Amino acid sequence: MASGRFDNIALCQVHPIGSFMSDDIGNELPDSVLSTVVREKAFTAMELTLMLRIAGFGVEHIWGGTAGNWGRRPLLMDEMELMVLARRDR
Repeated sequence: MASGRFDNIALCQVHPIGSFMSDDIGNELPDSVLSTVVREKAFTAMELTLMLRIAGFGVEHIWGGTAGNWGRRPLLMDEMELMVLARRDR
């Protein structure tokens, strides 16, 4: 947040794509590609539920799973990832 790259209201982070590249890959790409800006958007469980319902899915469960620590457990406030079980409504 201090660098101004994260918008805590929109849950968006903005950064150059080159920040994801290792030196091996980055050296092979033109500057125009490395300077391309990526905007990454995070969604809350409620937003994902609403989007899935609009798309015709019924959400049965939402579980926590930060950093690959997947499990059928309640979603915690500091989770960075989550797992959704949704089924297409008939």
